[in-house]
Amino acid sequence: MVRSALPLAAFALFVLAAPAGAQPGIGAKGNLPKEFAARASVSVEVVPAKAKRGETVLIKLTVAPRPEAHAWTYPAFPKDGEEQLSRNTLAFPPPGDLIFIGKLADPAVAWKEKPRDTGLGLDQYTESPVTWELKAVVSPKAAVGPKAVLLEGIRLQVCDARTCIAADSRKLPPAEFTVEDGESTTINAADYAEATKAPPPPAPKEPTPSSAGGTKPTTTAAQDKVAVRKTAKPTDAYAAEMKAFETRVTGAEPPPPPTLWAFVATAAAWGLISLVTPCVFPMIPITVSIFLKQAHGSLGERLKLASVYCLTIITVLGLSAFTLLKFMAWLSTHPVTNVLLGALFFVLALSLFGMYDIGLPNALQKRLQAKQSKGGVVGTIFGALAFTVISFTCVAPFLGGFAGIAGSDSSFTVKEIAGGLAFATAFAAPFFVLALVPGLLKALPRSGGWLDSVKVVMGFLELAAALKFLRTAELRLLPSTEYFTFDLVLGGWVAISFACGLYLLNAYRLPHDEEQPNISVPRLIFALLFLGLSAYLAPALLKFDGKPQRPSGSVYAWVEAFLLPEDKPTESGAEEAWGTDLQEALDASKKSGQPVFVDFTGVTCTNCRINEGNVFPLPAVRDEFRKFEKVKLYTDEVPEPFYAADPGGRARTAEGTANGDFQLAVFKTNQLPLYAVLAPQPDGKVKVFGVYDEGKINDAGKFAAFLKESREKAKR
Repeated sequence: MVRSALPLAAFALFVLAAPAGAQPGIGAKGNLPKEFAARASVSVEVVPAKAKRGETVLIKLTVAPRPEAHAWTYPAFPKDGEEQLSRNTLAFPPPGDLIFIGKLADPAVAWKEKPRDTGLGLDQYTESPVTWELKAVVSPKAAVGPKAVLLEGIRLQVCDARTCIAADSRKLPPAEFTVEDGESTTINAADYAEATKAPPPPAPKEPTPSSAGGTKPTTTAAQDKVAVRKTAKPTDAYAAEMKAFETRVTGAEPPPPPTLWAFVATAAAWGLISLVTPCVFPMIPITVSIFLKQAHGSLGERLKLASVYCLTIITVLGLSAFTLLKFMAWLSTHPVTNVLLGALFFVLALSLFGMYDIGLPNALQKRLQAKQSKGGVVGTIFGALAFTVISFTCVAPFLGGFAGIAGSDSSFTVKEIAGGLAFATAFAAPFFVLALVPGLLKALPRSGGWLDSVKVVMGFLELAAALKFLRTAELRLLPSTEYFTFDLVLGGWVAISFACGLYLLNAYRLPHDEEQPNISVPRLIFALLFLGLSAYLAPALLKFDGKPQRPSGSVYAWVEAFLLPEDKPTESGAEEAWGTDLQEALDASKKSGQPVFVDFTGVTCTNCRINEGNVFPLPAVRDEFRKFEKVKLYTDEVPEPFYAADPGGRARTAEGTANGDFQLAVFKTNQLPLYAVLAPQPDGKVKVFGVYDEGKINDAGKFAAFLKESREKAKR
């Protein structure tokens, strides 16, 4: 129980969960954000308001900036489209009751120009009302009656001198009209032919919010020419399509057996590290001394009680570790889990800083103490239970970190059980040794000021982890991050690292710290490491010509990947683009004769981002990629920028689930990332010519050789 922290924790959970729930539904007149409505009004009119099947209608979308707010809006297709940083997004919604036709263009209004924030060139904008017109044909299959068509693919923004506010199709008014019964005598033959034969034109580039409050293009001008965005398929149809692929794919071999011993060794190492945490270390001599006194110095009795004590710890922690390992792959991507973990780590960090204490409820604490005081085997068991529960506050982050590393590769039950037992056994082993050899207790360093410093450093680390969890949650909840952006979280890490370095230099003290006239050499070294890390990461927060600075080295590459930069609809560091539809990639393969490279990935996959940022841009790998049709199959949810019009979070998640089911059925693993080379065959089958399952790529040359070898096999 958190004594004085429960109200704070509840408040933090409420505040942090609020953005996730702030998804207003579509009412009859839309639901514009208050900040947007204060700066501009939006109206949608269908002309004529009543039409029969096959007739042409005009949808008039009007944005009127409010003069009293001194606001403005932007064109959707500015004259300097590749360079203008801020614009509206205008794309045809997918076919439904209305089938959109023709071409999209900005109306002929008096567009003004102003200098760009970058200082290079001019951006178009207007303070006057602007009306876009979208032509559509009432679908021959539309049912009779009132209709409200959601304008998917449209995203508007309005700005003032302070900020810019965006509103997407979910918050804009729908296009309302009525479908009348009967045959029409005013059908435009050309419009009807275009609507019933040709799909809607592709959507323009999708802008994303910029750090300055406006927007910026998602890719560079060169990359935009090859951006791959798709029209969303119905979720049932996509799931059926991927299910059908399971029977068509041949030649997929089961992955090699998991490296059990390496996994067990890693688990044991994390268990040993947990022993030096502030909640655990001071309890070692205390708890061992208690049951040594019960044994009256007898070796046999000490052996029995030590065994009971350690087996109890192993059982409780082992079950906890097994549960995390079993479900971490699912839990680690669920937004609610990440919000709760972020709030929990924030509460724990404040506790380690000395703001309040976290302990067991008084009733439970008294009961455990009463049971422990009875002595013997029963008292020893309850003593171990009490110690395990108390220490879990500090052990949980290490246990969760270990489970997170194994989470994408933990489908093998024997491996999970062995890992959980190894973690718990390594944690409990010192107690067994110390119980048998009491003299070793004297060799342990005494608790004191050094342990308080460890607590504070752990608090800083848990604060950094909280930011990461909250960012992961927002990535799953919103089409694009608006609060815990990559820049904000990275800036938080820079500040945390700097503050930790100053603390270790005794620049300030926290409530439980002792006054120290000087610091030790190890403390100075750790302080310099934290300050150096802060200085090393800080340049990544700066942007020149709209491009972030990227410090060189593997440390930043790991930090960048861990904080999950948003994926874009083009390949990082190369000219060719990636698709997200396997059928389209196979169709392209038939025409080009090139095999298909499949990247099973995820929005919240750290190793995926490391490979994409460090390995894929290398010349040898990039040259090989040019000889493939490339497709990314997201197994959690497909990012919104890959669509011509956002189908909504539920549809994007359903598509990711279908991709994950396909991966598990064909390749017998849910590991991320997983890379495979496929090629369509004359008999309609799809053959697998290579699978690369290393996860994080440690040898780029080996990966490039895999690409070349698999491509040559597919060509034979």
